[in-house]
This record gives sequence, C-alpha cells and structure tokens, in this order.
Amino acid sequence: MNKAQRVKAVMERKEADFVPAGFWFHYKPDLTVEEMIEEHLKLYRETDMDVIKIMQDYAYPVTGEIHCAKDWYHIGIKGTDSREMEKMTAVIRGIRERAGEEVLIFQTMFGPFKAASTAFGDDVLMKYSKEAPEAVMAGIKNLADGLEAWAEAYLDAGADGIYYSAQFGEEGRFSKEEWEQLVRPFDLQILQVAEQRKDKYNILHICGEPEYAFKTHVDWFYDYPADLANWSVKDNGYSLEEGREHFSCAILGGLNNKGNILHGPKEEIRKEVQAVLESFGTEGIMIGADCTIQGEGIRLDYIREAVKAAHTYKKGEE
Repeated sequence: MNKAQRVKAVMERKEADFVPAGFWFHYKPDLTVEEMIEEHLKLYRETDMDVIKIMQDYAYPVTGEIHCAKDWYHIGIKGTDSREMEKMTAVIRGIRERAGEEVLIFQTMFGPFKAASTAFGDDVLMKYSKEAPEAVMAGIKNLADGLEAWAEAYLDAGADGIYYSAQFGEEGRFSKEEWEQLVRPFDLQILQVAEQRKDKYNILHICGEPEYAFKTHVDWFYDYPADLANWSVKDNGYSLEEGREHFSCAILGGLNNKGNILHGPKEEIRKEVQAVLESFGTEGIMIGADCTIQGEGIRLDYIREAVKAAHTYKKGEE
C-alpha cells in the first residue's frame, strides 16, 4: 500500500498494512508560498507520516465592520479570485506537484463563525449572537457562501479533502438549540462540498477555545459528514473507544498534543502510541494528536518516533 491507499483503507474501516499516522503544527503567517510548500514537505518527508495537512495560518479576508446589529447583514469574504485564495491554491498545487499522487492532501478550513470571531472579536460575536441572532445568522450565511466557494477552489486546485475545524460547540457558550440555529447549518454547508464530490474526503476536528477550557459537546457532532473524526481526549474526558461507538466514521487521534509528542522522551512516545493501539485496536484508526502540537521546541524526530511506533506496532509487543 502507498500512503494514500493506507489512509483510504482506514477511512473505510478496513485493515491497512500498518497503522498510519499524521501530526501538524502552526507556521508563521508571513511565510511565502515557496516557504509554506517547503515547510509542509519537510514535515512530511522527515517524519514519514501518511498524510499532508496544509495549515491555515492567516486570517480569512473578511469584509465589513460591526458597529451595530444591522452591520451583520453587510459582511462578507473576498472571493476565490483574491490574493489570499491565490496564495493558498498555489501552496496546494506546489505540494501536490512535489509530493505526487501517493499521499492525500487536506486543506485546513475554519468555519464562518471562527472567521467572524477572528475578524470582529469573540466578545462582539457572542454579544450579537445573544442580542440579535437573526442579524448574526445573515452575516454568517454570507461568510458560509463565500467559504463554500473557497472549499470548491481548494479541491479544484488538487486537495483531496478538507480538514474542517468545527468550533463553537463548547460547553457554556451556546445552548444546543442556539447552536443548531446559529452554527450547525453553516458547518454542514461547507462540509457538504467534499461529501458530494467523488473521491474527496472530510476530516472533522472538533475543537474548543481556551476561554472554555477546550471542553466541547462532542456528541453534538456525531452526524456531521466525515471520513475521520478527531477531538481532544484529554480535555473532554471522551475516549477514542466512546467515539467509535457513536461516530459513523474512522477515528484520528490518541496522543496528548502538549505531552510526550512535544517534550519526549522517545521511549514515552512509543509507549503512548502502543497503549492507544492496545486499547483501540488497529482497524479504523489513524494515530494523531488531540489538536495541533502546541508549545516551544517542537521536534520532528519526536514526531517521527510516533509515526514509526504506529507503523511498526504489533499487538502485545513493546
């Protein structure tokens, strides 16, 4: 099996030749297209991981300003002919050309609520979400329409799928009724882009914000269209095994993104990977982390050790 075949087998909940793995971290937002390409390929090549996830490390080009509730009706996002989109599609094409067809490439996307939060501030977004939800919905729909077109452009440029960071389901932020009205429809609008296209895939990352202790209602996302689902086990106290019982897709994750994969030593990284696979098994899982690796001193040799531990795992062996 090549890397693409291996990950596809996992997404189909079939046994692969060995367990694949993938990890990622953020880059500086001012990197050039060539620098972005090289940084992603360096991570991929030096760690031997099985997938390439292209990071989204700049703010979406949201247009408009918010001074009153009516302003939400007039916000938007620049189109697929924008400089920002041209940069990202150039990164996708460059990585595809150099990495070849034997690995799946996923483009990271944040939802329209995150785009609005980044552009106008979370306090502003939450204030109007409570006080003027209809106006906020109109603005979020404008952003979702734009991001739907961005998702199409990413896939057209050569991405095999979307790595979608689904946020705003944290405990204490919205009631489920509010979330179902304000957030869910627009997440689904973007996720359906890859879902409806042949040989395209969604990785669903369920993410919480630090203001809410990263705790989120994982169960609210059970029926989101996804081929792999990922969430923070450590922050939610929600195991991979529990997720397997409720999600209709394969699972990505297992490692603490701020733990051994960041600090080492290598022996503990191997033990952590082995413990995950001893508990979960080897079918329908790709080893990864709770979220992006976060912290100072990220080491590619530590990531490579985790990938190697997944690739060489045999039940009952240490």
